Amino acid sequence: MPEIKQTLLANYKATPEQELQLMISNLLGDELLAVEEILLDFTVSETGAMQELIFSVVQNKGKRLRPLLVLLSGGNVSGARDDLRRTAAAVELIHTASLLHDDVIDGAGERRGKPSLNARYGNCPAVLAGDYLFARAFEMVALCENYPLIHLFTKAISTMCEGEIEQSRNAFNCNTSENQYLRCAYSKTAVLLEACCEAGGLLSNLDRHAIQQLKQFGRNLGMAFQITDDLLDIWGDPLSTGKPSGSDLREGTITLPLVYVLKDPRWGDRLRNLISRREFTPEALAFLTDPVCQNGPLTKAKQRATAYAADAKESLLTFAPTPEREILEKLATYVLHRNK
Repeated sequence: MPEIKQTLLANYKATPEQELQLMISNLLGDELLAVEEILLDFTVSETGAMQELIFSVVQNKGKRLRPLLVLLSGGNVSGARDDLRRTAAAVELIHTASLLHDDVIDGAGERRGKPSLNARYGNCPAVLAGDYLFARAFEMVALCENYPLIHLFTKAISTMCEGEIEQSRNAFNCNTSENQYLRCAYSKTAVLLEACCEAGGLLSNLDRHAIQQLKQFGRNLGMAFQITDDLLDIWGDPLSTGKPSGSDLREGTITLPLVYVLKDPRWGDRLRNLISRREFTPEALAFLTDPVCQNGPLTKAKQRATAYAADAKESLLTFAPTPEREILEKLATYVLHRNK
């Protein structure tokens, strides 16, 4: 048996994602655990009904990408670790609150493969739960007693709201332009990742140029993340993504891959007809996974995401090599190859 075990270990090769997770755990395991403890402390309500809502949300953990960006960007912080951890926890609550509101707006029935809060309890409780998390998040940020930090996140949230409004007004609009999409992708997703990286830089007291480079990294990472997410909505495995394929289209969201499909002479008219008839069955949308379509407009979207990820890595070249920088670079690669 020992010989068999040694043979298996010798032949074992970790996946890039497993290697990344190990690096994160070795460098930031204790920090991330501290963030989780803060999240638990700040999601306690004296009202039983609210506690029931919040507990179900907190238990359905996501990737914790945003807290990770705060911690990695604030790698030089020494005396202000508590502020860094509070901020990392706060951005996760801001993100979670925005998802609760998104689900209500979209009428989503699932979130990460489980019934959404609005599906379980109704729209009103879900909206109030989101408001509660926003309030608790800013209570945490206020404890840092850092006015630029407060301004940073209030501005980011207002931009996220503007993105939601613009997206809703362009629902089912087959004439959505690439620039309109990119503006919405920045507002809905990239702006918060940008703010996470800027927050880490602020708490580290980095100079203005270094903070700008971190902001650029977060912005480009967010754009690559969102475009990849849009592609996963088309060709991802619903068991991994936690939502049915074609969910974006059913909600009226014209993503970058769909913008490119609509412009393609081979597929554009077909997709326009389906959108006009609101015919979004798996059979009707099967052509989107056709190899020819995947190697055409969908590959073009993939290339755009890859370019954003490359720009994100380039933003880090101004920093000396450190474990934090290495993980940030690997995150830029990971977002392109994730399956959920």
